[in-house]
Amino acid sequence: MPRTYPASVVLSAALALLACDRDRELTLRFAPVFGAEPFACGQDYAGVGTADSTVTPLDFRLYVHDLALVRASGERVPIAVHDDARWQHEGLVLLDFEDGSGACMTGSPATNFEVRGSVPEHGDYVGVEFVVGVPEAMNHLDGATAPAPLNAQGLWWTWAGGYKYVRLDVRPTAQPVFFYHLGATSCDGSVKDGFDCAFANLARVRLDAFDPDADEITVDAAQILAGVDVDQVPDGVKDTLPGCMAFPGDPECPAMVAPLGLRFMDDAPAGAQSLFDLRARE
Repeated sequence: MPRTYPASVVLSAALALLACDRDRELTLRFAPVFGAEPFACGQDYAGVGTADSTVTPLDFRLYVHDLALVRASGERVPIAVHDDARWQHEGLVLLDFEDGSGACMTGSPATNFEVRGSVPEHGDYVGVEFVVGVPEAMNHLDGATAPAPLNAQGLWWTWAGGYKYVRLDVRPTAQPVFFYHLGATSCDGSVKDGFDCAFANLARVRLDAFDPDADEITVDAAQILAGVDVDQVPDGVKDTLPGCMAFPGDPECPAMVAPLGLRFMDDAPAGAQSLFDLRARE
């Protein structure tokens, strides 16, 4: 004779199945910092880089995509990023930490510290993953006509060069600006025939022990500058520009991409990333 179950047990099981199929709204929060201090335009930061320099921020923005949460089993669950016609488009998100005040050069007060999307409702999310940069399929659009956030001023080189995945510009004491413009390296091609880049320079980041309801992701600008002397003026021969613009042979680039876990102009990983970390939401 078939086994029967109380109505309450059947109802509980049905609700549990429905919960597994239901999506939950999710907000990933990013917190820009400069070492131990919050990042802010108009603020001076001391003890930066190998010469313990003092710098003033001019810009700090980055693109992320391919976002996912990780379950205790190791399953990677993609985040359905909500298009908003401003910061988020087809899974790509622009994080904009500068507000155009102080010395920040964009003149735009708008900022975005969040990724907004949804994921299936599970109770065992323990990690978060994302890729820093612009996916290849979007990287060679025309910034003048591309949809937001691919039309952001100052984040596009050319079709051949693609987008600046990360832009961190600061003003040190000894020179007007020190650049960090990370994008793909050694790109060739045309609008008609398409493009190819020798080095995509896309950084995949994973942070474990992450609670999406309680934690935020810190982004430490000081880590990008930790391995270079931001006050060193280029000699015009071996070094033509202050900082790293992802050009082949740029002497500052190896130390400035290492915090993303990348090895400059090399497919081999450089080790653990140090740019992102977790902390409890304030």
